[in-house]
Amino acid sequence: MHRTHRPLRHQTPDALHAHAMSPALLTALVALVLWAPATALASPLEFVPVGDPIESELRLLDILGPAGTDERILRPHLGLRPLQRFELQGRATPPDSPDAVRAISFARLERALGRDAAPWFAPHPRWRSTPRSFEASAPDEQRFELSAAAEGSVLADTGDVRFASGSGLRTRLGVQVDQWLLFTDLLAGRVDRARSFADPIVANTDLVVHTEETYLAYTGREGRWGMQFGRGRWHWGPGEEASLLLSKTSAPIAGLSYQVHLTAFHLDFSALSATLRQSAGEQLAAHRVEWQPRDALRLGLTETARYRASSWQPLYAIGAIPYVLVQRLLVQDEPDSSGALRNNIMLGVDAAWRIASGTRVYGELLLDDLSSRTTENPNKYGWQLGWEGVGLIGASRLGWGGEVTRLSRYVYTSFFGRTYEAQGGPLGFPLGPDSRRIALRSTLDLGADWQLLARASRSDQGENGLDEPYLPGSPRVAVGTFEGVVEQTRDLEAGLRWWPASGVDLRALAGYRWVGNEAHVTGRQTGHPRLTLEARLSR
Repeated sequence: MHRTHRPLRHQTPDALHAHAMSPALLTALVALVLWAPATALASPLEFVPVGDPIESELRLLDILGPAGTDERILRPHLGLRPLQRFELQGRATPPDSPDAVRAISFARLERALGRDAAPWFAPHPRWRSTPRSFEASAPDEQRFELSAAAEGSVLADTGDVRFASGSGLRTRLGVQVDQWLLFTDLLAGRVDRARSFADPIVANTDLVVHTEETYLAYTGREGRWGMQFGRGRWHWGPGEEASLLLSKTSAPIAGLSYQVHLTAFHLDFSALSATLRQSAGEQLAAHRVEWQPRDALRLGLTETARYRASSWQPLYAIGAIPYVLVQRLLVQDEPDSSGALRNNIMLGVDAAWRIASGTRVYGELLLDDLSSRTTENPNKYGWQLGWEGVGLIGASRLGWGGEVTRLSRYVYTSFFGRTYEAQGGPLGFPLGPDSRRIALRSTLDLGADWQLLARASRSDQGENGLDEPYLPGSPRVAVGTFEGVVEQTRDLEAGLRWWPASGVDLRALAGYRWVGNEAHVTGRQTGHPRLTLEARLSR
């Protein structure tokens, strides 16, 4: 649906990530979170963390399409995330009785957005919104907010039981002055390989104080433009599990982004400048335009560039010039510096089309390098196709979806050092080059509080990786075929979720993983069960 932006008055912090702890502590924290005053007034300018559970509910509403309740919960640029909370909040009063398939999403979104209500968005009296641990406000739009949380996941597989990275205690602080918001999400917990970059809280462990999301943001009073400067994640594209150029599965990066919303033309634009390796001067520039010519159709165009410089360069940072031209302009200024100024550009196009209420198809195409008549370099490309739907089975709601993703050899790589990676992993699809993945998912919502879920996937991974670019002059290869021995991984997982309030989200998942040709060794087969317990408890 085409949304309009509303005048802004306030701002907030509330981020969720999945994880768990001991049963006694878990029970006590659930009781503490559920025992709370019914309402809380907060500010809506905080960005919804990329990957937050409410994104799935927005996705389902968008698959269903227009309804008489559309002006209550808005669905803005879903392929251009993160979103701000005020963008989701319409002026309509809460619906008395949305149809059954939409009612579950409405309940969950009302609970999540109720405490971060814009002045025009009156919280629904029926749905409980967990207030923050502390809130204080003053005239002239000044606010201080503090939220405490215990979040994490316990994983058990191959005979090992461990906490996942990101598990621990969180403190989220938000300070608002006028239209400015300073936000930080501090973790005291486990982070993978933490001892390699920080002093641990407890000796010989990976328990540290850490942050993956901290930023300073400004939003125009009418909500038509804004900026975010700090550390976090971005997700551009229609993919549910991951996208191809900038994905929620990548490591957090430090950057400056700005957004412009041309609501009269149903256009949204964003530009990002980020530093991937400060000491080496490795920079990333990206910009994207998303157009919604009809309610059922969303189109996106993304361009990214990897370049080397001591700091962000103005022609990249303004985001208004195609990056393919920026290098030419820089070389024009310094004709003898073409080698140092060389960049690595990728282009992405995507579309999502709701072909009928409750059914949508989408796709994304990535073009890394396309050979011409004057070069012997191979093509590098990737694509993703998806199909998803939602409907009723009796009184329960069934959601389903599937994605097929294929990346050719050498995607994201660069023989002159401009690889698309952060902290050793791809900025785009997490499997990286020379891979294929088929993923299926389904959910059965028994109500707003209870959900059954299942996922199945098969991944094929060739031996080409981020550290193996194509070297000019090498023999041509068929990049659409896998390199070497293909490792084959199959995952099956099912579980139960309990989400009774905005600050309580618990899941238990059991599954099995089969790996063929493990570590690219022909005939090596392994298999093991997996158990995951997750908790998000926020106050």
